[in-house]
Amino acid sequence: MYSENLQEPLFKQEIQITSNKHPRPIGLDIRLIFDDIPKPLVLFIHGFKGFKDWGHFNLIAEQFAQRGFIFAKINLSHNGTTPTHKKEFVDLDAFGRETYTKDLDDITAVLDYFFSEDYLFKRITLLDKLFVIGHSRGGALALLKAAEDNRIKKVVTWASIANTKFLFTPERIAEIEKNGVIYIENARTKQEMPIYREVYEDLLKNWLHYDLEKQVPKIQVPILVIHGKADTSVSVDNARQLSSWAKNAEMILLENADHTFGGKEPYTDALLPIHTEEVIDETIKFLQSD
Repeated sequence: MYSENLQEPLFKQEIQITSNKHPRPIGLDIRLIFDDIPKPLVLFIHGFKGFKDWGHFNLIAEQFAQRGFIFAKINLSHNGTTPTHKKEFVDLDAFGRETYTKDLDDITAVLDYFFSEDYLFKRITLLDKLFVIGHSRGGALALLKAAEDNRIKKVVTWASIANTKFLFTPERIAEIEKNGVIYIENARTKQEMPIYREVYEDLLKNWLHYDLEKQVPKIQVPILVIHGKADTSVSVDNARQLSSWAKNAEMILLENADHTFGGKEPYTDALLPIHTEEVIDETIKFLQSD
């Protein structure tokens, strides 16, 4: 397994970028082997109640960097963390106002940064091999962005949702329309996390743009859909739906794999879980293929 033998010294850059849409910082970290060899670039997007340093995500980033990629992870600006509290939900007001519109604007700002003169590794980045990976809700964001931005050349979803309205059951819709807010418990931290009316209204206002059944068929680049058969958070039927809507998708279903492919927060093991190793291997094989 590659995680047992990380040989090359890695370079890591941690920065904050800004969007012209709002004042909140967008966190970004980049890992790579800093040499003269041009490399493909991967942008990783976390999911709902997630953040870029969650669980084993840093080990995953190191794996990709050791295997020849520049691997960048975004902290979406309204995910509830802050630059000084990167692994804690200390800004629940921001979390409660995290819309797909804001998240997609954040991703656009990061992609623009990669193509700007401010990007430190431009000389060794193969910008014609810019790939996006999204986990859970981040998978939906990756697909929506690929449907509208031709700078993205391949998309990989890990345990992705197929319905961007997944939070809004009839009961929650009634509650948010009555009270202007609903609360979702974080099973790990026991926090009651708000979702404000503007999140639901953003979905309604932009539904044609955020409906994956309508947007996924527009994607012209190859898609890899990976899902665990033992995922109890987002059922494997989501993977089947996404694959059926796509023009050019490959689907891999992993036996006994859960929603995070064995990862957890905090993650203290030195090695990656076996299912995460499988996900990395399949993803890299796909990204390196013609």
